[in-house]
Amino acid sequence: MNEFNLNQIRFFKSFLTFALVVLVTSLIIINSSSQKFRISEIDHSMEDQLFMESLNSLYGRSIWFVDENSFDQIYKDNPDIKNLNITKRLPNKLIISIDLYQQLANLIDLRSSVETYAILYENAYIVSTLKIDKTLPIVKIENGPVESGFNGELISLFKTLDNYQYTKQSLEIKYDGDAFNAYYGKTTFQLGDAVDLGRKASILGTYLSDNSCDGTVKFLTSESTIENCK
Repeated sequence: MNEFNLNQIRFFKSFLTFALVVLVTSLIIINSSSQKFRISEIDHSMEDQLFMESLNSLYGRSIWFVDENSFDQIYKDNPDIKNLNITKRLPNKLIISIDLYQQLANLIDLRSSVETYAILYENAYIVSTLKIDKTLPIVKIENGPVESGFNGELISLFKTLDNYQYTKQSLEIKYDGDAFNAYYGKTTFQLGDAVDLGRKASILGTYLSDNSCDGTVKFLTSESTIENCK
C-alpha cells in the first residue's frame, strides 16, 4: 500500500472521529435544551426537618447539568447534612436521599436564669431546641466557662461509647465548671476534668455495658479507676 493510500485512510479515520464527536456533542446540546429533560419533579424525605428552599432553583434546569456543585447552598443551609445521594430518573425527575451527621447528646445550659437546650452533633454542629430529645444522653453544664475544646471532648466521649451497649437516654453527665460526673443507674462516675474523655470512655463504656456497680467509680487517670461498689 503506497503512501497516498495510507494518508487517505488516516484522513478518513480522523474524519470519522470528528464526525462522531460532533454528533455526540449535538445530541447533548439538543437534549440539554429540550423541555423534556428539564427538571420538573424533585423527591426527598426531609421536608419538615431541613431547609431545602434552595432546591427550588433547580426546577427548569437541564437534568444533564445537575451535579454535586448544584447542592452547595443546601450544605450551607444545613450543617447537619453529611451527604446527599442524587439519582436522576430521566427525563425530568431528581431523587435525593440524605445522610445526616449523628446526634450525640442533649446539652442543657444552666448557667443563666433560663435553661437553654441544644443538640450536639458528631461534626460539632450545635442546634438550639425547645426541649430535649428523650432518646439521647444529657449533658448539663452547671457552671463555667467551658474551654474551647469542650465540645470536642464530648464528641470523643460519645463516639467511643458508641462501641458499647448501653441505654443512651439513661446516661446523664454534669459539668460543674471543673469536672464531670456521670450518672447511670445506681452508679456515679467521677470522670474528672475535660481531658482525654475519649480514652476515659473506653473504661466508662465497659461499666455501662456491665451495669453491675452500685456505688462510685472515680477516675484517677484516663486509664485507671478506683471503685467503691456494693
